[in-house]
Amino acid sequence: MMQGVVRARTLNDLLPGRSFAAGDMKRSLEESGLHAYYVYPALALFSVSTAEVDLWSRRHAIDELYAVIRRHAPGNTAILPDDKGHVAVIFSWDDRESITALHNTICSQEHSLNPPMISLGISNPYPHLSDLHQGYEQAVLAMKHRFYLDHSQPIYFSSLIDYASDAEYPLSMEDELLHLLTSDSISEYAATRIAVDRFYESLTRNGPLPVTKVVDVTLQLLVSLQLRVKSALGQPHLCSTPDITSLMYLRTLEELKDAVCQSLKGIGGTSYASDCLDHNVIKKAITLMEEEYDRVSLHYVADKVFITPAYLSSLFKSKMGITFIEHLTRIRIANAKKLLKQTRLKNYEVAERVGYNDSRYFSQIFKKMVGLSPSGFRDAN
Repeated sequence: MMQGVVRARTLNDLLPGRSFAAGDMKRSLEESGLHAYYVYPALALFSVSTAEVDLWSRRHAIDELYAVIRRHAPGNTAILPDDKGHVAVIFSWDDRESITALHNTICSQEHSLNPPMISLGISNPYPHLSDLHQGYEQAVLAMKHRFYLDHSQPIYFSSLIDYASDAEYPLSMEDELLHLLTSDSISEYAATRIAVDRFYESLTRNGPLPVTKVVDVTLQLLVSLQLRVKSALGQPHLCSTPDITSLMYLRTLEELKDAVCQSLKGIGGTSYASDCLDHNVIKKAITLMEEEYDRVSLHYVADKVFITPAYLSSLFKSKMGITFIEHLTRIRIANAKKLLKQTRLKNYEVAERVGYNDSRYFSQIFKKMVGLSPSGFRDAN
């Protein structure tokens, strides 16, 4: 699991889903070297979302989030990772402002995590530590609601609205989108976005739906529109719909709407036009990465080329055969090799020049790609 947790303890070790006696819970925290005394304890759950789906990138993002929280969290808290990629902070309810301040601090710090990627869910307070397994469930549920809410702000369980039990598929809104697709209007982004907004407003008119349900309906919409356009226009070549993995890693409903608009633009045009558009996006993205490799991120580049991070990530994978992170890493390591050959900069200075704040992580990546450590490479050249 993550480094630095005494005896490799995780939140799931301490909260196995059954009630402990209050004394047992305190002793368990103490034995793990963690703060164990609270007044009306509550649980905050931090999460970092990333459109990169490869395990290495996600693992590193979680590890860095954990390290940043440990560096800035108040001393009267207990910090533990869970087994789902979150970092939990146990705190006293009267100190909840220090938790929101921690969130603000993390988002304002200079690190490789994008502040918009960091979310915070907060449980209700409980009389005893032994009740925190319920608090964990509440914080997890709060995190799930970030899809609909402004997840740059803390999400309190007490503020959540219940999910709707079901929803009727808005077929009339699909018909409206079909009309746009079979006319020239699909090239006008504003008209497409209005129609997409109306589709999801109709879908959620009885309340928010579970994210998996929204993703399922989105796939149904895109597949149905593909088939109907092909039938109406006799187009033999249509762009493929996003796979479920890409859709699941979109962080908000707004990002999902953007992805749908991009897909509709492809469905309404020829495959040749779609390929040209994708080629230009990739070309602009790579140029930006080569010019600003020391500071760019997936979200930064996506904003500059006017597409969603998830769509840019999928373009790299489908068009270039590698992930965005892999290509950025190649650029950074190539420039690091130049600096090691041509300057006397120390390893950590080279790391910072090419975009790595963590020199140990830079050394690991460098050795993995080059076969030598940065120092070994310099000595050999």
